[in-house]
Amino acid sequence: MNEALSGKSSGELPRELAGGLTCDVTRDPAAAEDRPRILVIGYGNPLRSDDGIGWRVAEELQARLKTSHVEVIQCHQLAPELAEKLRDAALVVFVDAAAEGSPGEWNHHRLTATKSSAVFSHGPTPAALLALAADLYGASPEAHLFTVCGSSFGYGEHLSTDVKRTLPSVVTEIEALLRAADTAHSAG
Repeated sequence: MNEALSGKSSGELPRELAGGLTCDVTRDPAAAEDRPRILVIGYGNPLRSDDGIGWRVAEELQARLKTSHVEVIQCHQLAPELAEKLRDAALVVFVDAAAEGSPGEWNHHRLTATKSSAVFSHGPTPAALLALAADLYGASPEAHLFTVCGSSFGYGEHLSTDVKRTLPSVVTEIEALLRAADTAHSAG
């Protein structure tokens, strides 16, 4: 009989399904070590001018970071499927545009998981996605949200002058956060 079906291989987690049926989900412990410890998620619409700042920050970080333990993701919106990516991360950084505030102004907030029914709506918040990862996988990574206030959200692929001017400082700040996390992990 196939080991994955018999429940005899190591690393398997039995899951009960409706009607008392079970299936075994094999999770190789070594695979978790291969997964990135740090996750950067830049999200927004790159075809709506400043709403694409998350993508642009992610592009800059991807070009600068040449390490296998950092994964950079670009997406239009947060989706429940991203909770699996948070499972083995020690640190998650979200980057998005903001509509309120002074153009080019950026903010950095530490996040905590917040349960929300919005997880399955148009798009969950970063805090709701963290809560989902905690519920599904017991994951509780350190999480940060960087937002940059935009002024132009019309059709276009170019950032406004104020947002473009802010881009390097946001990237530098995130790089410093990632370096500090990496140094702490190496020391610990």
